[in-house]
Amino acid sequence: MTASDPVPSWLSAKAPRVLTVGVHVLDVLGRPVESLPPGQGSVPLEEIRLTAAGTAGGTAVDLAKLGAEVTTVGAVGDDAAGRLVLDLMGSHGVDVSRMAVLENAQTAVTILPIRPNGERPALHVRGAASMMGGDLADRMLIEDFDVVHMGGPDALGAFGGSPAASVLGRARAAGMVTSMDLLRPGAVQSLDALRPLLAQTDYFLPNVDQLLGLTGTDEILEAAARILDLGVKVVGVTLGELGCAVFTEGESFRLPAADVAVVDTTGCGDAFTAGFLRAVGSGADLEQAAWVATAAAALVAQGLGSDAGIVDLPTTLATLSHARWRPHGTDARDSPPAGLIPVSHSPGL
Repeated sequence: MTASDPVPSWLSAKAPRVLTVGVHVLDVLGRPVESLPPGQGSVPLEEIRLTAAGTAGGTAVDLAKLGAEVTTVGAVGDDAAGRLVLDLMGSHGVDVSRMAVLENAQTAVTILPIRPNGERPALHVRGAASMMGGDLADRMLIEDFDVVHMGGPDALGAFGGSPAASVLGRARAAGMVTSMDLLRPGAVQSLDALRPLLAQTDYFLPNVDQLLGLTGTDEILEAAARILDLGVKVVGVTLGELGCAVFTEGESFRLPAADVAVVDTTGCGDAFTAGFLRAVGSGADLEQAAWVATAAAALVAQGLGSDAGIVDLPTTLATLSHARWRPHGTDARDSPPAGLIPVSHSPGL
């Protein structure tokens, strides 16, 4: 790519205003952990981090790093972990003024001993994230946003039903872009509860296990078609080391994954969502958005925690110019389209 390559118009567009709604978690991560020591033994680690995570919290932080103007809504407890989650998000420029702090509740916390290969077994307390009440809907859509993202409604308790569907419906009716992902593994029995939400969702962004589990099929194309039939406009599914696939009623394509040294897979899905929404929120087409999402996920995979690796949008896009791509089938697109981000381009975002 050269300086003469065309620069997509969305890069010069105003950064989107994004509302993330849903799960907020404090992640406590350590690496590398090969096994837990017996008894009261100890093992020295190379790195320990605490991060604001979750399908709303982690996505909000990554969006803010990518230059979006982000407000987030959810629940934390009135404890040290909750204060830390709010402080961590606020330090990245996320507006946390509408977060609910629940008295006598524990903030959702996950302990993640990261294995040398990047796998991440989890020890989790659901806490306040699962206690969101319908009254939190009043904290949303007071003003216009460009994008409203519902993060993990399957883990939000009572709020994940009609209140979440109402938020998405009001946003879509007002002309805002709506999106949704899941926190838990997909299950057929949860599809009925999610139907009203999916009917109001423009972009559904699950991982492949969630998509197949939710629809009860082992065929990705069939699974995506079933979700599209429910009113979703676009299904963007992450495939791990196989990259991602994007489906609409009239188009489908795959992108390969970047060939990177994986440190920790925590938050890669949230980073994919953030990259995708940052791009489509400014008017990018589906392929451009999927490449930005792929780059963001690849950066996070190379560090510890859900926000690792992402610095800003220009740096994220620049990785596309030198990344190596994993081998793939003939149905995948080989590399980013020319001009997605010329190496010499540094947009002032």
